[in-house]
Amino acid sequence: VESSHSRLKKELGTSQDNFETSWTKIHYLLELLHTNIKASFEKSLKVVQHQFKPAEFKELHALESRPIPLKCIDSHWKKLDLIRNHNKRKAEMSYGPIFDLIAKRFNENDDDTKLHILQKLTEIANPQSTSLIEPEAKKNTRAKVTVLIVLELYIHTRAYTYFLTIVYKKKSLKSNPFVNEFAVALQSYIYHIKDVAPNGNCRFRTIADLMGFGENGWLQVRKDMLNELHLNMEHYSHLYGTYERVNELIHAISYFENCPGSDKWMTMADMGHLIASAYNVVVFHLSMKQCLTFLPLRSNPIPTDSRKEIAIGFVNNNNFVELFLLPGHPIPPVAINWQRFHSFCAKGWETIYNHHMQHFKEIIGGDVATKEIIIDVDNNYQ
Repeated sequence: VESSHSRLKKELGTSQDNFETSWTKIHYLLELLHTNIKASFEKSLKVVQHQFKPAEFKELHALESRPIPLKCIDSHWKKLDLIRNHNKRKAEMSYGPIFDLIAKRFNENDDDTKLHILQKLTEIANPQSTSLIEPEAKKNTRAKVTVLIVLELYIHTRAYTYFLTIVYKKKSLKSNPFVNEFAVALQSYIYHIKDVAPNGNCRFRTIADLMGFGENGWLQVRKDMLNELHLNMEHYSHLYGTYERVNELIHAISYFENCPGSDKWMTMADMGHLIASAYNVVVFHLSMKQCLTFLPLRSNPIPTDSRKEIAIGFVNNNNFVELFLLPGHPIPPVAINWQRFHSFCAKGWETIYNHHMQHFKEIIGGDVATKEIIIDVDNNYQ
């Protein structure tokens, strides 16, 4: 309509023409428009436009101008509303064969590829867990619709958790040299352990990789933790007891070179609070000597399916590794200093973990510390 109107204005030009001249131009344009409409009808008899390809139109494609039998009318057009009925499509969809293909590919590949597959599946089921930032450019709507359909299928059938549990339990960790660095009762809940480069910044490398920055993002982790301390010094002075301890942590974190001394290493007992609060994530810290959960100190709790949880392990008395845990794993007690010093708005972060924390207490003996104490490390670590 707009293009026809624009063309009519162009043909008429100024308003100085008489009625006869103007009518001749209008009549010409009407005839041209009529011809285009007829051509469009002719084309529609041979070419099925994209918007008429859904199943509701399928039976009509071959009828052309013949009378349409009632049995050929899709049930969609027999309703008193135009709300699309998705029950038929859902009945035709089956996730079983897709899961079989994923499981087959998972079992045929090496550990790195397996980890990549698991991360992608996690991102599909929980988009908030991804570290990628959606670009501002025009989005691929077709891909977006596909992801939404798959996500809806996973959420409604709960097949995602079932699939991961089946696949994870088939994976053995016996060949991993670090698995025996954790309590026997916890080993069955660990499906993958990933080591990082040993340059003295392994603790920060571990966090960087788990946050999606890659191992080389350890510098960013130090900067983010330092910023967290500087912006909330008063809060942390209460949590750590003195400003002197805050300054010691600032000194430890303010090092941006390789091979730092042991006084520049990460100590999870107090830096775990910085990580959880700086990135608004839940941090699980596991080892033979100490197991803790760190929660954000000053943010409102977010829904479970939107939370990002990361787990790190302390091994060989001198090294940190990335841990990937099965759904429903036991959870260590929340750090006491979080319980004492979290802001009012943060209350509720721990609620959904109560059952898992009780399970942890039942399977782990009293030999493992569940309080913020500094564990001595091997100063010979390089």
